[in-house]
Amino acid sequence: MKNLISLSWKNIWRNKVRSSVIITAIAIGLFSGTFMFSFMNGWILGTIDSDIRTQYSHIQIHNSDFLANNDISAYFFADDVRRGVLNTPGNSEPETGRMPYAPTIAFRLNLNGMLASSHNALGITAKAVFPDEEMLVTDVWKHIADTMGGFFTDDIRMPIVISSRTAEKLRVRLRSRIVFTFQDMNGDIQNLAFRVVGIYHTTNAIFDQATAFVRYTDIFPYTALPENAVHEAALLFPSIEEANQAFPVLKEKFPDKTVRLWSDLNPALAMYFSYTEFMGLIILGIFLFALSFGIINTMLMAVLERTHELGMLRAIGMSKRNVFSMIMLETVFLTFVGSIIGIILGIAVILPTMETGINLSFMMEDQFEDFGFSSIIYPIFSLAMLMQIVGLVLLAGFFSAIYPARKALKLKPLDAMRS
Repeated sequence: MKNLISLSWKNIWRNKVRSSVIITAIAIGLFSGTFMFSFMNGWILGTIDSDIRTQYSHIQIHNSDFLANNDISAYFFADDVRRGVLNTPGNSEPETGRMPYAPTIAFRLNLNGMLASSHNALGITAKAVFPDEEMLVTDVWKHIADTMGGFFTDDIRMPIVISSRTAEKLRVRLRSRIVFTFQDMNGDIQNLAFRVVGIYHTTNAIFDQATAFVRYTDIFPYTALPENAVHEAALLFPSIEEANQAFPVLKEKFPDKTVRLWSDLNPALAMYFSYTEFMGLIILGIFLFALSFGIINTMLMAVLERTHELGMLRAIGMSKRNVFSMIMLETVFLTFVGSIIGIILGIAVILPTMETGINLSFMMEDQFEDFGFSSIIYPIFSLAMLMQIVGLVLLAGFFSAIYPARKALKLKPLDAMRS
């Protein structure tokens, strides 16, 4: 076997030009496939993570009636959910009566109303939050530029945080006065004046246009709700996997409420998550499938050019098995060398962009954000992805070698020597 491996390696370099051409083609194909695989993973997983941390969190809990029409009277009490979450038994630690990992919780009031300035008015959902809790569950505050204020300040009465898109439509800026109008639980109209203290800009234009943030303690006295009432509990876990494990436990714990996982809150995100790796593998498979025809053609030419040589080898005693193995090894070597070069080139390009990102705004400016996608993509590359790529490459090399190797087996020693 050692001699067979050495002979196969030398054979692929007998025609350096042809071998170099097919190796270059494989390298370019694998470079493109690896980069596209990482780019797609970064795009989709980055969008999912951004939406979870900005808009949805991993799990949300509501009063079952609230989801029907966002009725202000469909509330629950924050303390009941807080105690329930902290005391929910986990499968791995049933003796403690607590979950093996505690989520971060933020409670909110969701108030639909009209936000108006002296220039314009628009419908919006005001999220009444506890700033310290909210900053642990969402990252909206990270999307406020240094020159655009902050996520609430103690020195301003009745502060409100709006998006840059809302500010543009209302034609307001920092310190501007705007009025929020909504209907309290008794059906009375409430008009509250707020002062803009922060202007944020996320990668999701739909969320930005529909959401503003106010302090729970500022707006609660005007809602006519009972003490400690909230509309929404947002739970953030360390990872999606932990959230998925906790979901059925929480759903069983709160049968009288609607407990929804991030995939239920936005089914499109769940679809993206399910098909991310699959679609990446499909794209890479298409690259390799196209390259396999070039590999087959190259090896078939090599077999036909060496008809006399292969006949001589069979005549002096080389078995069909060794001839088959030699052709297979030559094909695998060609594929493997080209693939290694392509993957190394791909990683060399991907690693810097994993930190800096790839800005696509030059293509469509900020129109990506209108559909909920960031215009800056951070490719993702992992060891598991590398193993999948290598596995596909080896499969492509193996199947590409079968036809040329079988062609070599069909050669009859005497006829090959005569030719």
